[in-house]
Amino acid sequence: MSQVARARTSARQYLPESKLDDLASSLRRLANHRGLIRSEIASPMLLRLLPPPRRVEEKKYEADLRQRLTDANLDGPRIAYLMADAEREIAIAHTRLSG
Repeated sequence: MSQVARARTSARQYLPESKLDDLASSLRRLANHRGLIRSEIASPMLLRLLPPPRRVEEKKYEADLRQRLTDANLDGPRIAYLMADAEREIAIAHTRLSG
């Protein structure tokens, strides 16, 4: 394992679970927003982690999203970036609907 990979793994282990929960909540809101146009999302990282709109049982949806975020091995700055970007995209989607 490289030095960078070890540092990311180490940083990830100390990251509060609540930050991942907050990110999951923002991604759920964005993925299920009626005003979302996926092709207009600017961030490739956000687009990669964004779940599909909820069409399956809620527990499975939550588990799949949580696993996707865990597998991404996100550190604090990446989570902060994704949360800010998700909130910005939610605001854009809302504006799109409200006119």
